[in-house]
Amino acid sequence: RKCLSAMASAICFYCGATQLVYKCKDCEYISSCEKHLKIHRPTGSCLPFTVISKEGVGRCAVAVRDILAGETVIEDDAAVIAPASGRLVCLECFSPVSENAKCEDCSLPLCCQGPRHKVECRQMARFIGERTPSLYLSVAVLRLLAVDSGTWELVDTLMDHLEERKGDAGEGDWEKVDRGVIKYLMNGDVGHTKATLERCAGIILTNCVSCSAEKGGPENGIGLFPVFSILSHSCVANTRRFIEDGHLVLRASVPLKAGEEIFTSYKNPELGSVMRRSHFPTTWFFDCTCERCSDPTELGTFLSALICPDCKECMLPSHPLEYNSPWVCAGCSLTISSTEAMTRTVKMYKMLVTCPQTCQSMEQLLVQLLEVAHPQHYIAMQAKISLAMMYGDSDQDTLADMERKISLCEDVIRVMGKVDPGYSRRRGQFLEEMARTKMKIMKSQEMPKLKLMLEMKNVMKLMREVGKCKQLESREERECFAKRVENMVAG
Repeated sequence: RKCLSAMASAICFYCGATQLVYKCKDCEYISSCEKHLKIHRPTGSCLPFTVISKEGVGRCAVAVRDILAGETVIEDDAAVIAPASGRLVCLECFSPVSENAKCEDCSLPLCCQGPRHKVECRQMARFIGERTPSLYLSVAVLRLLAVDSGTWELVDTLMDHLEERKGDAGEGDWEKVDRGVIKYLMNGDVGHTKATLERCAGIILTNCVSCSAEKGGPENGIGLFPVFSILSHSCVANTRRFIEDGHLVLRASVPLKAGEEIFTSYKNPELGSVMRRSHFPTTWFFDCTCERCSDPTELGTFLSALICPDCKECMLPSHPLEYNSPWVCAGCSLTISSTEAMTRTVKMYKMLVTCPQTCQSMEQLLVQLLEVAHPQHYIAMQAKISLAMMYGDSDQDTLADMERKISLCEDVIRVMGKVDPGYSRRRGQFLEEMARTKMKIMKSQEMPKLKLMLEMKNVMKLMREVGKCKQLESREERECFAKRVENMVAG
């Protein structure tokens, strides 16, 4: 309450309430009702965002002041954490388990005790018949139904896209949810209406993000973070998130201006548009028209560009926002269908995933890929990422190997920095790889003292930049990075 000054003629930054609304006297940027003050000020600092409504978008978050890169923008606690693995996992810790690892009370997969599983255990112990193949979504729905009223109030503002899911846009997937989750839970007499169960399932399918059950564990679960879920998507996001023990922290990856919308990315930005865009209308029921999607070159990265078999010039979609757009050669105007472009892309992907993980094999694959795709095609870039991580990890690496690694790292940072700008995870990872390799080269060669000092200065400059990227990651990763710096300098 210390954060609130006298009542002002304003509206709550989060819910739009006009009664019992107070201006924050610490930052003076927002007004809030007492209920949502903890969203604005969850710890000792005011968070620099407010919620507005935009036509065609709905509720979204914008910066209330200029925000520095690396600054915390949103903090949020999970309403629900549930498993989402393709394997059989423990419902408490999400670790892989055998079919014999079962809860004594409900016979669901379990290897350890904890608070999460207690929610569904009480209700699913009454179930009879075979377990649903949609077990994990059923568990997530039951866990969402068990949240307290304050959390549900936040969750209930989120979109579920039920109308689209049940219609043609859902491509029949809702029938599986209806049969494997809704009817399954109704038969178990869980005490809620069909409409409520459908609403919960829709919210989970629309808004959850990947997360782990435990600190440092694999991200084979999903988490529903109601405040974070307000953010809209952009294929060039301006934020990064990390999640620890069910707590999400969102930080700015680039500087933001007051009034600028705060974006996250629903899909991996390193995917080319040809593969990335197709998920939006079937999963989140919108067509992305951002600057990147509207540009056939994807902001000059050419991440989806193919090579013309006739003249070897670049082939790009003539109408990038149309899923069935023909692809046209910039040199000879040869045209292929979108289906053919997708077929070629899938073939390249299969070549990548089946390639032996050796430098020689991956270099040979890269040569093959560049015969049919642009050197910066996203699959070629994934091959370069794999190569960069393989080079420099052996005592037998030659100077040429280490220089090749540095060149690959620079290429990845340059290209991916256009679609994943600022303090990105990939930038931090590859700058660190470059610094480590430069140190290895320095130790393997005799060089004048002055040159050695200059090289060491450059390495430390790289590591300082890595440190800025790591500020957007978990405490555990920041601590591991600090130890790696110590070892690198000491070694």
